[in-house]
Amino acid sequence: MLAEWLTYLTTRCPKHLREMGYLREIIGTRSRYGRCRKAWEPHLRETRNAILAAAESLASRKKVVVLGSGLLYDVPLAELAELFEDVVLIDIFHMPAVRRTGAKYTNVRLLAHDLTGGDLPENDADLVVSANLLTQLPFIPRRFADESEGFAQAIMAHHLEQLSSVRATTCLISEVEHLVCAGNQVIERIDPLYGISLGEPDREWFWDIAPHPELHRQYDTRYRVIAKIG
Repeated sequence: MLAEWLTYLTTRCPKHLREMGYLREIIGTRSRYGRCRKAWEPHLRETRNAILAAAESLASRKKVVVLGSGLLYDVPLAELAELFEDVVLIDIFHMPAVRRTGAKYTNVRLLAHDLTGGDLPENDADLVVSANLLTQLPFIPRRFADESEGFAQAIMAHHLEQLSSVRATTCLISEVEHLVCAGNQVIERIDPLYGISLGEPDREWFWDIAPHPELHRQYDTRYRVIAKIG
């Protein structure tokens, strides 16, 4: 906790993002990854493989845009930098470590952009990746504004509309179900999409995001994740 607090105090971040809680969430994600790295790795590997499968299917590889690049745990950055002339990583805020990693590649650019509304930037890409982002888009705005499930659904629907409107090939990766488990028994199922259907996936896997005792001393939290390439 002390390390998290010191990072929070010393990281330069736009005031409004700090006040809304974005910096705290990013630092919290980094800490959870440190605690749950072994459990997360199969999911991260599947995500990277899905992105690379989409990239390798393209006839033209001039530009790739990754929406929700986050801490780069699930982004095969070295491979994308080899495959594409231009790699654009887009998120609302980039941590210093991410900026340092991006700076190692001459063809990688970082763009800070709020993806909850408006148009998608860099719309001349050959591939647009939405990387474990969809259900996260309304998370802080809904909490900050105390809005309804309909508000969250509208933000996610807008993101899906944006992806469907681009001329590029798209790779959408998102969880579609949250499971609370006691061993092999599922005791609760939660729909993070509030009824939105993503259709038949090209790939599907599970993400053990919070094995006990991360969130509960005896229950595990798992996500069912899908990838759609089109």
